[in-house]
Amino acid sequence: MDTYTPSRTRHAVTRTPEVEGLLEQIDRLDEKTAQEKMLPAGCYTSPAFFAFEQAEVFSRTWICVGRVEQVAQPGDCLATEVASEPVLVVRGDDGDIRALSAICRHRGEVIPCAEAGKKVLRCPLHYWTYDFQGRLVGAPRMGDAEAVQRLRQAVRLPSLRLELWHGFIFVNLDEKAAPLAPSLAKLEPLWAGYEATGLKAMPPVMSDTPLPWNWKVHVENFTDAYHTEYVHIGTHDFAPSVLGDDGVRYMDMKPGDNAIVRSVPMRKPGGGMNSGGWSEDSAFPAIATLPPEQRERITFAMLPPSLLLMMAPGTIAYTLIRPAGAEATLAGSDRVTYGGWLLPQSTLDLPDLMERCAAVSAGGSKIWAQDVPMNRGMQASKHSRFSPDGIYGPLETTLPQFNLWLLETYRRAMAG
Repeated sequence: MDTYTPSRTRHAVTRTPEVEGLLEQIDRLDEKTAQEKMLPAGCYTSPAFFAFEQAEVFSRTWICVGRVEQVAQPGDCLATEVASEPVLVVRGDDGDIRALSAICRHRGEVIPCAEAGKKVLRCPLHYWTYDFQGRLVGAPRMGDAEAVQRLRQAVRLPSLRLELWHGFIFVNLDEKAAPLAPSLAKLEPLWAGYEATGLKAMPPVMSDTPLPWNWKVHVENFTDAYHTEYVHIGTHDFAPSVLGDDGVRYMDMKPGDNAIVRSVPMRKPGGGMNSGGWSEDSAFPAIATLPPEQRERITFAMLPPSLLLMMAPGTIAYTLIRPAGAEATLAGSDRVTYGGWLLPQSTLDLPDLMERCAAVSAGGSKIWAQDVPMNRGMQASKHSRFSPDGIYGPLETTLPQFNLWLLETYRRAMAG
Protein backbone atom coordinates (compact mmCIF):
# COMPACT_ATOMS: atom_id res chain seq x y z
CA MET A 1 0.00 0.00 0.00
CA ASP A 2 1.37 3.40 -0.96
CA THR A 3 1.78 5.79 1.94
CA TYR A 4 2.90 9.39 2.00
CA THR A 5 5.79 10.68 4.10
CA PRO A 6 7.03 14.30 3.95
CA SER A 7 10.21 14.46 1.95
CA ARG A 8 13.30 15.43 3.90
CA THR A 9 14.71 16.90 0.67
CA ARG A 10 12.22 19.75 0.95
CA HIS A 11 14.58 21.51 3.37
CA ALA A 12 16.39 22.99 0.38
CA VAL A 13 13.13 24.51 -0.82
CA THR A 14 11.60 25.60 2.47
CA ARG A 15 14.70 26.82 4.29
CA THR A 16 15.39 30.09 2.55
CA PRO A 17 17.84 32.54 4.16
CA GLU A 18 14.85 34.34 5.69
CA VAL A 19 13.53 31.10 7.18
CA GLU A 20 16.97 30.08 8.41
CA GLY A 21 17.28 33.43 10.17
CA LEU A 22 13.93 32.97 11.93
CA LEU A 23 14.78 29.40 12.88
CA GLU A 24 18.07 30.56 14.37
CA GLN A 25 16.16 33.06 16.53
CA ILE A 26 13.74 30.32 17.58
CA ASP A 27 16.54 27.87 18.31
CA ARG A 28 18.13 30.37 20.69
CA LEU A 29 14.98 30.39 22.83
CA ASP A 30 14.91 28.29 25.95
CA GLU A 31 11.82 27.20 27.86
CA LYS A 32 11.95 30.21 30.18
CA THR A 33 12.36 32.75 27.36
CA ALA A 34 9.56 31.16 25.32
CA GLN A 35 7.24 31.66 28.28
CA GLU A 36 8.17 35.32 28.65
CA LYS A 37 8.38 36.66 25.10
CA MET A 38 6.48 36.33 21.84
CA LEU A 39 7.94 34.55 18.84
CA PRO A 40 9.67 36.65 16.16
CA ALA A 41 7.19 38.72 14.14
CA GLY A 42 8.34 37.10 10.90
CA CYS A 43 6.78 33.83 12.05
CA TYR A 44 3.42 35.57 11.51
CA THR A 45 4.11 37.52 8.30
CA SER A 46 6.67 35.72 6.15
CA PRO A 47 5.33 33.71 3.17
CA ALA A 48 8.58 31.75 3.21
CA PHE A 49 8.13 30.82 6.86
CA PHE A 50 4.53 29.81 6.17
CA ALA A 51 5.81 27.55 3.37
CA PHE A 52 8.20 26.01 5.91
CA GLU A 53 5.28 25.43 8.30
CA GLN A 54 3.23 23.79 5.57
CA ALA A 55 5.98 21.49 4.31
CA GLU A 56 7.76 20.67 7.55
CA VAL A 57 5.28 21.24 10.39
CA PHE A 58 1.66 20.78 9.29
CA SER A 59 2.60 17.76 7.19
CA ARG A 60 3.86 16.02 10.35
CA THR A 61 1.08 17.16 12.68
CA TRP A 62 -2.37 15.67 13.32
CA ILE A 63 -4.87 17.87 11.46
CA CYS A 64 -8.59 17.78 12.23
CA VAL A 65 -10.56 17.75 8.97
CA GLY A 66 -14.12 17.10 10.17
CA ARG A 67 -16.51 14.75 11.93
CA VAL A 68 -17.66 11.17 11.44
CA GLU A 69 -21.19 12.49 10.83
CA GLN A 70 -19.91 13.92 7.55
CA VAL A 71 -19.07 10.41 6.32
CA ALA A 72 -21.82 8.57 8.13
CA GLN A 73 -22.78 6.05 5.43
CA PRO A 74 -20.83 3.81 3.05
CA GLY A 75 -20.18 5.86 -0.06
CA ASP A 76 -19.96 9.17 1.80
CA CYS A 77 -16.97 11.34 0.96
CA LEU A 78 -15.40 14.51 2.39
CA ALA A 79 -12.98 16.57 0.28
CA THR A 80 -10.46 18.55 2.30
CA GLU A 81 -6.82 19.66 2.50
CA VAL A 82 -3.97 18.80 4.84
CA ALA A 83 -0.85 20.96 4.57
CA SER A 84 -2.04 22.05 1.11
CA GLU A 85 -2.40 18.42 0.01
CA PRO A 86 -5.84 17.58 -1.46
CA VAL A 87 -7.32 14.73 0.58
CA LEU A 88 -10.47 12.60 0.34
CA VAL A 89 -11.94 11.09 3.50
CA VAL A 90 -14.26 8.22 2.57
CA ARG A 91 -16.33 5.52 4.23
CA GLY A 92 -16.17 2.20 2.41
CA ASP A 93 -18.68 -0.65 2.21
CA ASP A 94 -16.81 -2.30 5.07
CA GLY A 95 -17.75 0.67 7.29
CA ASP A 96 -14.14 1.82 7.70
CA ILE A 97 -13.21 5.47 7.28
CA ARG A 98 -10.06 6.07 5.24
CA ALA A 99 -8.05 9.08 4.12
CA LEU A 100 -6.69 8.98 0.59
CA SER A 101 -4.59 11.33 -1.48
CA ALA A 102 -6.86 13.04 -4.01
CA ILE A 103 -4.12 13.14 -6.65
CA CYS A 104 -4.79 10.83 -9.60
CA ARG A 105 -1.92 8.43 -10.27
CA HIS A 106 -2.21 8.96 -14.02
CA ARG A 107 -1.10 12.56 -14.51
CA GLY A 108 -1.89 14.20 -11.22
CA GLU A 109 -5.34 15.73 -11.66
CA VAL A 110 -7.21 16.42 -8.40
CA ILE A 111 -10.02 13.91 -7.85
CA PRO A 112 -13.28 15.28 -6.42
CA CYS A 113 -15.65 13.45 -4.11
CA ALA A 114 -17.72 10.63 -5.53
CA GLU A 115 -21.03 11.56 -7.07
CA ALA A 116 -24.03 10.91 -4.85
CA GLY A 117 -24.92 7.23 -4.86
CA LYS A 118 -21.78 6.18 -6.74
CA LYS A 119 -19.20 4.38 -4.65
CA VAL A 120 -16.31 5.15 -6.94
CA LEU A 121 -13.84 8.03 -7.15
CA ARG A 122 -13.43 9.32 -10.70
CA CYS A 123 -10.70 11.58 -12.05
CA PRO A 124 -12.42 14.26 -14.15
CA LEU A 125 -9.57 14.49 -16.68
CA HIS A 126 -9.50 10.97 -18.19
CA TYR A 127 -12.09 9.12 -16.09
CA TRP A 128 -9.65 6.88 -14.28
CA THR A 129 -11.60 5.44 -11.37
CA TYR A 130 -10.69 4.17 -7.90
CA ASP A 131 -12.58 2.32 -5.19
CA PHE A 132 -12.88 3.56 -1.62
CA GLN A 133 -9.72 1.70 -0.62
CA GLY A 134 -7.78 3.64 -3.26
CA ARG A 135 -7.43 0.73 -5.69
CA LEU A 136 -7.56 1.46 -9.41
CA VAL A 137 -10.82 0.18 -10.90
CA GLY A 138 -10.80 1.45 -14.45
CA ALA A 139 -8.50 3.23 -16.90
CA PRO A 140 -10.30 3.74 -20.23
CA ARG A 141 -8.35 3.48 -23.49
CA MET A 142 -5.16 2.43 -21.74
CA GLY A 143 -4.78 -0.75 -23.73
CA ASP A 144 -6.33 -4.20 -23.71
CA ALA A 145 -7.76 -5.97 -20.68
CA GLU A 146 -4.39 -7.43 -19.75
CA ALA A 147 -2.72 -4.01 -19.80
CA VAL A 148 -5.45 -2.53 -17.61
CA GLN A 149 -5.16 -5.46 -15.20
CA ARG A 150 -1.44 -4.76 -14.84
CA LEU A 151 -2.29 -1.17 -14.02
CA ARG A 152 -4.81 -2.31 -11.43
CA GLN A 153 -2.15 -4.38 -9.72
CA ALA A 154 0.39 -1.55 -9.70
CA VAL A 155 -1.62 1.63 -9.14
CA ARG A 156 -3.50 2.90 -6.10
CA LEU A 157 -4.06 6.19 -4.36
CA PRO A 158 -1.70 6.76 -1.42
CA SER A 159 -3.37 6.00 1.90
CA LEU A 160 -2.87 8.51 4.72
CA ARG A 161 -2.83 7.97 8.46
CA LEU A 162 -6.18 8.63 10.09
CA GLU A 163 -7.24 8.65 13.71
CA LEU A 164 -10.70 9.11 15.21
CA TRP A 165 -10.94 10.96 18.51
CA HIS A 166 -14.42 11.36 20.04
CA GLY A 167 -15.89 11.50 16.55
CA PHE A 168 -13.38 14.01 15.18
CA ILE A 169 -11.41 12.90 12.13
CA PHE A 170 -7.67 13.63 12.22
CA VAL A 171 -5.27 13.02 9.34
CA ASN A 172 -1.47 12.99 9.41
CA LEU A 173 0.73 12.90 6.31
CA ASP A 174 3.66 11.48 8.28
CA GLU A 175 3.48 7.73 8.75
CA LYS A 176 6.14 7.97 11.47
CA ALA A 177 4.27 10.49 13.64
CA ALA A 178 3.39 9.50 17.19
CA PRO A 179 -0.27 8.51 17.79
CA LEU A 180 -2.66 11.34 18.52
CA ALA A 181 -4.74 10.03 21.43
CA PRO A 182 -1.97 9.96 24.09
CA SER A 183 -1.20 13.63 23.40
CA LEU A 184 -4.81 14.52 24.29
CA ALA A 185 -5.07 12.38 27.44
CA LYS A 186 -5.64 15.32 29.78
CA LEU A 187 -8.93 16.10 28.01
CA GLU A 188 -10.38 12.62 28.55
CA PRO A 189 -11.97 13.26 31.99
CA LEU A 190 -14.01 16.11 30.49
CA TRP A 191 -15.81 13.89 27.99
CA ALA A 192 -17.56 11.43 30.28
CA GLY A 193 -20.54 13.59 31.23
CA TYR A 194 -21.13 14.61 27.61
CA GLU A 195 -20.87 11.19 26.07
CA ALA A 196 -23.05 9.59 28.74
CA THR A 197 -26.00 11.23 26.99
CA GLY A 198 -24.66 10.78 23.45
CA LEU A 199 -23.65 13.58 21.14
CA LYS A 200 -24.21 14.27 17.46
CA ALA A 201 -22.57 16.97 15.40
CA MET A 202 -24.01 19.81 13.40
CA PRO A 203 -20.81 20.45 11.41
CA PRO A 204 -19.75 24.00 10.61
CA VAL A 205 -19.51 25.55 7.17
CA MET A 206 -15.87 26.23 6.32
CA SER A 207 -15.38 29.82 5.17
CA ASP A 208 -14.38 30.32 1.55
CA THR A 209 -13.00 33.83 2.18
CA PRO A 210 -9.69 33.86 4.05
CA LEU A 211 -9.48 35.85 7.26
CA PRO A 212 -6.64 38.40 6.93
CA TRP A 213 -4.37 37.15 9.68
CA ASN A 214 -1.95 34.34 10.47
CA TRP A 215 -3.40 31.16 11.94
CA LYS A 216 -1.41 31.71 15.14
CA VAL A 217 -3.12 35.07 15.70
CA HIS A 218 -6.47 33.28 15.38
CA VAL A 219 -5.75 30.64 17.99
CA GLU A 220 -4.01 33.08 20.34
CA ASN A 221 -7.14 35.21 20.38
CA PHE A 222 -9.23 32.13 21.17
CA THR A 223 -7.09 31.04 24.09
CA ASP A 224 -6.42 34.47 25.62
CA ALA A 225 -8.36 34.88 28.87
CA TYR A 226 -7.08 38.41 29.48
CA HIS A 227 -8.89 40.21 26.65
CA THR A 228 -12.47 39.08 27.34
CA GLU A 229 -13.03 41.61 30.15
CA TYR A 230 -12.11 44.50 27.84
CA VAL A 231 -12.97 43.41 24.30
CA HIS A 232 -16.16 41.44 24.96
CA ILE A 233 -18.04 43.95 27.13
CA GLY A 234 -21.69 42.92 27.16
CA THR A 235 -21.19 39.58 25.42
CA HIS A 236 -18.85 37.76 27.81
CA ASP A 237 -19.77 39.34 31.16
CA PHE A 238 -21.63 36.19 32.23
CA ALA A 239 -18.42 34.15 31.98
CA PRO A 240 -15.63 36.36 33.34
CA SER A 241 -12.03 35.34 33.80
CA VAL A 242 -12.23 36.67 37.36
CA LEU A 243 -15.23 36.06 39.62
CA GLY A 244 -14.74 36.74 43.33
CA ASP A 245 -12.04 34.45 44.61
CA ASP A 246 -12.43 32.17 41.61
CA GLY A 247 -11.44 32.71 38.02
CA VAL A 248 -9.61 31.26 35.08
CA ARG A 249 -7.92 27.90 35.64
CA TYR A 250 -5.20 26.34 33.52
CA MET A 251 -4.16 22.77 32.90
CA ASP A 252 -0.44 22.03 33.04
CA MET A 253 1.32 21.79 29.69
CA LYS A 254 3.80 18.93 29.41
CA PRO A 255 6.14 17.97 26.55
CA GLY A 256 4.18 16.03 23.96
CA ASP A 257 0.81 17.54 24.93
CA ASN A 258 -1.31 18.57 21.98
CA ALA A 259 -3.99 20.38 24.00
CA ILE A 260 -3.83 23.79 25.67
CA VAL A 261 -6.69 24.14 28.13
CA ARG A 262 -8.26 26.80 30.35
CA SER A 263 -11.65 27.16 31.99
CA VAL A 264 -13.62 30.16 33.28
CA PRO A 265 -16.50 30.38 35.75
CA MET A 266 -20.06 31.37 34.94
CA ARG A 267 -22.13 33.60 37.19
CA LYS A 268 -24.79 30.87 37.44
CA PRO A 269 -24.59 27.14 36.61
CA GLY A 270 -26.07 25.84 33.38
CA GLY A 271 -25.60 28.96 31.28
CA GLY A 272 -24.49 29.13 27.69
CA MET A 273 -24.77 31.05 24.44
CA ASN A 274 -27.84 33.02 23.44
CA SER A 275 -28.53 35.83 20.99
CA GLY A 276 -26.64 38.35 23.12
CA GLY A 277 -23.59 36.20 23.86
CA TRP A 278 -22.90 34.17 27.01
CA SER A 279 -26.05 34.18 29.15
CA GLU A 280 -27.89 32.56 32.04
CA ASP A 281 -30.69 31.83 29.56
CA SER A 282 -28.88 29.35 27.32
CA ALA A 283 -30.36 28.50 23.93
CA PHE A 284 -29.02 24.95 24.29
CA PRO A 285 -30.32 23.36 27.54
CA ALA A 286 -27.76 22.11 30.03
CA ILE A 287 -26.89 18.42 29.69
CA ALA A 288 -28.19 16.53 32.73
CA THR A 289 -25.34 14.01 32.82
CA LEU A 290 -22.64 16.66 33.32
CA PRO A 291 -21.10 16.82 36.80
CA PRO A 292 -21.66 20.05 38.79
CA GLU A 293 -18.13 21.29 38.10
CA GLN A 294 -18.76 21.32 34.35
CA ARG A 295 -22.17 22.93 34.71
CA GLU A 296 -20.48 25.87 36.45
CA ARG A 297 -17.60 26.53 34.06
CA ILE A 298 -16.77 26.82 30.36
CA THR A 299 -13.66 25.00 29.17
CA PHE A 300 -11.67 26.25 26.20
CA ALA A 301 -9.32 23.73 24.59
CA MET A 302 -6.95 24.51 21.73
CA LEU A 303 -5.65 21.55 19.73
CA PRO A 304 -3.16 23.31 17.45
CA PRO A 305 -3.07 23.89 14.63
CA SER A 306 -6.54 22.88 13.45
CA LEU A 307 -9.20 22.48 16.18
CA LEU A 308 -10.66 24.72 18.89
CA LEU A 309 -13.19 23.42 21.44
CA MET A 310 -15.55 25.22 23.81
CA MET A 311 -17.09 22.82 26.30
CA ALA A 312 -20.19 24.47 27.77
CA PRO A 313 -23.05 23.03 29.86
CA GLY A 314 -25.34 22.59 26.86
CA THR A 315 -22.97 21.85 24.00
CA ILE A 316 -19.43 21.39 22.80
CA ALA A 317 -18.85 24.05 20.16
CA TYR A 318 -15.91 23.61 17.82
CA THR A 319 -13.97 25.58 15.23
CA LEU A 320 -11.99 24.10 12.38
CA ILE A 321 -8.89 26.04 11.30
CA ARG A 322 -7.19 25.71 7.93
CA PRO A 323 -4.09 27.88 7.43
CA ALA A 324 -4.17 29.22 3.87
CA GLY A 325 -1.27 31.68 3.81
CA ALA A 326 1.07 33.72 5.97
CA GLU A 327 -1.75 36.22 6.47
CA ALA A 328 -4.75 34.14 5.42
CA THR A 329 -6.73 31.69 7.54
CA LEU A 330 -9.86 29.73 6.72
CA ALA A 331 -12.17 28.80 9.58
CA GLY A 332 -15.58 27.30 10.22
CA SER A 333 -17.65 27.71 13.39
CA ASP A 334 -20.80 29.34 14.75
CA ARG A 335 -18.80 32.56 15.02
CA VAL A 336 -17.27 32.65 11.56
CA THR A 337 -19.96 30.90 9.50
CA TYR A 338 -22.60 28.55 10.95
CA GLY A 339 -22.69 25.32 12.93
CA GLY A 340 -19.97 23.48 14.74
CA TRP A 341 -21.99 22.08 17.65
CA LEU A 342 -22.05 18.71 19.38
CA LEU A 343 -25.53 18.30 20.87
CA PRO A 344 -27.48 15.54 22.68
CA GLN A 345 -30.46 13.99 20.92
CA SER A 346 -32.81 15.66 23.40
CA THR A 347 -31.69 19.07 22.10
CA LEU A 348 -31.78 17.99 18.47
CA ASP A 349 -35.40 16.85 18.96
CA LEU A 350 -36.62 20.22 20.26
CA PRO A 351 -39.33 21.62 17.97
CA ASP A 352 -37.68 25.07 17.93
CA LEU A 353 -34.14 23.77 17.36
CA MET A 354 -33.49 26.01 14.35
CA GLU A 355 -34.52 29.10 16.29
CA ARG A 356 -32.18 28.09 19.10
CA CYS A 357 -29.33 27.55 16.64
CA ALA A 358 -30.03 30.97 15.13
CA ALA A 359 -29.83 32.54 18.59
CA VAL A 360 -26.46 30.91 19.28
CA SER A 361 -25.17 32.07 15.91
CA ALA A 362 -26.39 35.61 16.59
CA GLY A 363 -24.58 35.68 19.93
CA GLY A 364 -21.46 34.21 18.37
CA SER A 365 -21.57 36.85 15.63
CA LYS A 366 -21.61 39.61 18.25
CA ILE A 367 -18.53 38.14 19.95
CA TRP A 368 -16.85 37.65 16.59
CA ALA A 369 -17.53 41.26 15.57
CA GLN A 370 -15.57 42.33 18.65
CA ASP A 371 -12.68 39.95 17.91
CA VAL A 372 -12.17 40.81 14.22
CA PRO A 373 -10.64 44.30 14.69
CA MET A 374 -8.43 42.93 17.47
CA ASN A 375 -7.07 40.20 15.21
CA ARG A 376 -6.54 42.69 12.40
CA GLY A 377 -4.65 44.95 14.78
CA MET A 378 -2.47 42.13 16.09
CA GLN A 379 -1.57 41.07 12.56
CA ALA A 380 -0.83 44.64 11.47
CA SER A 381 1.47 45.14 14.46
CA LYS A 382 3.68 42.28 13.31
CA HIS A 383 4.84 44.50 10.42
CA SER A 384 5.72 47.43 12.66
CA ARG A 385 9.32 48.40 13.40
CA PHE A 386 8.06 48.99 16.92
CA SER A 387 6.55 45.53 17.34
CA PRO A 388 7.36 44.53 20.97
CA ASP A 389 8.88 41.33 22.29
CA GLY A 390 5.77 41.00 24.44
CA ILE A 391 5.06 40.85 28.17
CA TYR A 392 2.80 38.07 29.45
CA GLY A 393 0.61 38.39 32.53
CA PRO A 394 -1.01 35.74 34.74
CA LEU A 395 -4.24 35.77 32.69
CA GLU A 396 -2.25 34.83 29.57
CA THR A 397 -0.80 31.54 30.78
CA THR A 398 -2.07 29.66 27.73
CA LEU A 399 -0.07 31.90 25.37
CA PRO A 400 3.33 30.85 26.76
CA GLN A 401 2.03 27.28 26.65
CA PHE A 402 1.28 27.75 22.96
CA ASN A 403 4.78 29.17 22.46
CA LEU A 404 6.21 26.02 24.00
CA TRP A 405 4.09 23.87 21.67
CA LEU A 406 5.36 25.87 18.69
CA LEU A 407 8.95 25.68 19.91
CA GLU A 408 8.74 21.91 20.28
CA THR A 409 7.04 21.52 16.90
CA TYR A 410 9.50 23.75 15.04
CA ARG A 411 12.50 22.04 16.59
CA ARG A 412 11.10 18.62 15.70
CA ALA A 413 10.79 19.80 12.09
CA MET A 414 14.29 21.30 12.13
CA ALA A 415 15.74 18.00 13.34
CA GLY A 416 13.80 15.87 10.83
